[in-house]
Amino acid sequence: MERNCKNCGSLVYAGKSYCADCGAKWIEKRITMRNVGVDFADMYLGIDTKFGRNFIDLFTKPHHVINGYIKGARMNYVDAIRYVFIAIFMSGIYMFVVKTFNIDITGGLANNDNFYRSIGYTEERIIETNKINAVVFEFITKYQGFIVFMTLPILALIGRITFWRNKKYNFTEHLVFHMYTYSHFVIVTTPISILLSFIDVDVLMMWSMLAYPMLFIYNTYCYKKCMYLNWQEAILKALIAVLVSIALAVISFVVGILLTVIGVVIYKKYINP
Repeated sequence: MERNCKNCGSLVYAGKSYCADCGAKWIEKRITMRNVGVDFADMYLGIDTKFGRNFIDLFTKPHHVINGYIKGARMNYVDAIRYVFIAIFMSGIYMFVVKTFNIDITGGLANNDNFYRSIGYTEERIIETNKINAVVFEFITKYQGFIVFMTLPILALIGRITFWRNKKYNFTEHLVFHMYTYSHFVIVTTPISILLSFIDVDVLMMWSMLAYPMLFIYNTYCYKKCMYLNWQEAILKALIAVLVSIALAVISFVVGILLTVIGVVIYKKYINP
């Protein structure tokens, strides 16, 4: 018999199991734990699933995933937003493990005294540097989800400026690119971070320090694939991206100082003269 789709309201003809308009499956059975488990396994477990294809193809052929999503081919892969939330979920598991097992993830940062002495730091400066490092590292690990959302637009801006003359991607499409690549990087590296947190915190610290260089290399590889560049062009764009990143960092620093000075002047002149 004919019936209306429960998702979009369109007509689902007799003998059809899927809506012709939105693609939703017609479901009549009541939900059970078994149904939930099967749905989860179908979507996330195994190689021949959306998540499995996403995970493998973002290594081997990222242009199929990213360009496909941008062009509208979205049936075979996990969409960009959902992939970001999977990455945030993975980060949450990491913090859950750290808190549950009372792992001192900042301990490795306090063991670099010999290195700081070798570059001429005084004992007082070493103590202050260790304190700052510990605070920064703890903030990064505690608020990874927030950092993901803040980092993605910045990476997209860097990408848009780097490829300013190349109109293949607009800003939003660069954002989609980094939603996939950044999330994939988090999903891949988080299990390694969890393992290292049990083995050696010093090694975990070194691994964390290598994270952004590795992400940069991975993004270069993905841009090469998605923009159909040769290696010379990809390396040149990578160098331009470094310069753009430095320029944005300097501009942000200068703007921050100016805003601080203006705030102090306003406070002293008008609020607390």
